[in-house]
Amino acid sequence: MISRRRFATVTASVLAAPAILSRATRAAEPKSIKIGNILAGTTAAGYLLPKFLKEQAGIEAEVINFPNITQRMQAIASGDIQIGYGGINAAIGLAGRGVPLVVLSNATDGGWYLLGNPKITSLADLKGRKVAVQAASISHMSLAWKLQNIGIAKDVELVFMNNPDMPVAMQRGDLDGAIIFEPHAAYVALNGWGKPLWAPYDTPMGKTNLGLIATPDFIQKFPETTKAVLKAHKSATAELIKDPSFAAESIVKSLNMPIGVAKESLKNTFFSTESGPEFRKGIEAMGAMMLEAKMAEKLPDWDKFINTTLG
Repeated sequence: MISRRRFATVTASVLAAPAILSRATRAAEPKSIKIGNILAGTTAAGYLLPKFLKEQAGIEAEVINFPNITQRMQAIASGDIQIGYGGINAAIGLAGRGVPLVVLSNATDGGWYLLGNPKITSLADLKGRKVAVQAASISHMSLAWKLQNIGIAKDVELVFMNNPDMPVAMQRGDLDGAIIFEPHAAYVALNGWGKPLWAPYDTPMGKTNLGLIATPDFIQKFPETTKAVLKAHKSATAELIKDPSFAAESIVKSLNMPIGVAKESLKNTFFSTESGPEFRKGIEAMGAMMLEAKMAEKLPDWDKFINTTLG
C-alpha cells in the first residue's frame, strides 16, 4: 500500500516564481510534481525537497512513499511519479530490461553492515552458519562478493529475509549473522544481539547505494523542472550533512526507533551529491557485480543511464 503525505502548497503569486519559470516556460513546465521515496533515514533528503522546491522555484511537491525500491522505480518508469530516490541496483536491473531510467545524481552512500552473534569473531567463522540477507539487494551483492573472495561462499547458508525482520531473528538466536540496512543494523548492535563484523565497503562498488532517478521523457519535456529538483536536492542534502537531526527525526517517526538508534545509524549513512567519475565508476562496478551474481541478465547503456550534467 502506498502512503501519501502532502508537504507543500503552491504559492498564490506567480511573481514568487524565479527566473527558471519565466513566461516562456511557465505554461510548459509543471507547477507540481510527485516525488517517490521510502520511509528511512537514507532518503531523508526526499522529505526536505518540497521545502526547497517551494522556496527556490515555486513548485509544489508531493512525496509518495513506496514499500520497496523496485516499486519506486517502476512507478517512475510508468509516469505515476515524476522523479524519485531509489536504489541504483534496482534501477540498473530495470534499465537492463529496457525500462527507461536515468540516474541524475548521487543521493546517499553506505547504509548497511554485517553483524555476527557473540560467538562469531571473524568472517571465516561464518563457515557452516546461517546469515540473513535481503535477496537481490546491494547487501546481498556485497556479501556474495566477500564470501566468494575469502573462499567460503558455498559454505555459508544465506537466509533471505526483509530487513525489519532480522533484528528479532538475531535476538532469538535463529541466525549466526545478518547483513542489514540502517537503522536496523544499529538497532541490533546497540541491543547487543549482534556485533559489527564487516563494514561492507571494500567491494568494487564501494559505498554506492542511492540515486536521484527520473525518466528520459520527463527530463526532455521538463528540463527546467529537472534542474530545479536537482538544485533542491543539493540544498536538502547540504542541510542534512550540516545538521543530520532531521534524518534522525525521520527515523524515529517513520520506523518507531529510539533516538539513540537513529543517531547511531547515521554514523554509517553518508549523505552526498558527489556525482563525478568515482560515482560513475561505482555504478558500473555495481552492474558488473550484478551480472556476476546473476542478479541481472543485461546492463543498460551507461551513457544513457547516467546523466549527472544537469545540475
